[in-house]
Amino acid sequence: MKKYFEYIGLIALTLFSFYYTDKVTKIMNSKDPVMISIKEYKDKTKESCKEGYYTNDGVILGVNGKIVDVNESYSNMVSKGYDEELMVFEEVLCKVNKEDNLGNYIIKGNEVKNSVSLFIEIKDLNYIDDIISISKNQNIKLNILVNGRILENNKEKFENIYKEGIDIIYNGNTLEDIEKYINIMKSISNDKRLLCVSYNNIDNLDICKSKKINTIKTNYVFDKSIYNNTKTNLEKGAFYIYKENSQLLNEFNTIINHIKGKNIDIISAIEMIK
Repeated sequence: MKKYFEYIGLIALTLFSFYYTDKVTKIMNSKDPVMISIKEYKDKTKESCKEGYYTNDGVILGVNGKIVDVNESYSNMVSKGYDEELMVFEEVLCKVNKEDNLGNYIIKGNEVKNSVSLFIEIKDLNYIDDIISISKNQNIKLNILVNGRILENNKEKFENIYKEGIDIIYNGNTLEDIEKYINIMKSISNDKRLLCVSYNNIDNLDICKSKKINTIKTNYVFDKSIYNNTKTNLEKGAFYIYKENSQLLNEFNTIINHIKGKNIDIISAIEMIK
């Protein structure tokens, strides 16, 4: 019995020692000039979430905020001195976020981002190289729309497109087809940022939800009068789908210049809903 109480006492002493050491360390750290500077930077740079909202048609996402992770930032700097380049941030999630909305269409990104996102629906690959060349010269981010069958039949082509920094987004609507898309995308990259798009007669919300992939939905789908339609319907946070054809090739520079002229950025859809 005596041994038992000795063990209990030893355990209690050890726990108290850990607690006391942790307390002393925290007090000392709190007086460290590096820690003080980190906390001041945290107060100065904290960004709250810019909240989104729900509509009858779907969800308009908010923009997540950010806050300095004090302990991780201090750990990075404690042996090197204060350096804002070593600051670590935590994301402040909005209540209306993509993680909780796999079963809802995302109909718009948050207008605060001052951006739009452009999709090219693949038809026959006759114009896509020239369209991508324009996007690179204009320094914008494109999204390519493709189903699993087309992706499988042109895997090398789309792998090269993906390596150029262009996201490949799913627009098929069967379980077998989306599984092809997912498997091929996994073989192309470890990046898990996949996305679906519903438009016209394509509705893939349920199959995409089953694969834990968010679904964008848009009514802005243009294959004729492309520039005029874009100009008339231009709004921040919106998604625009263009059919790959000769008219798009002829008007694409003009479309991009008009959007830029309104001081609106053209970014990837994945970045738009981030």
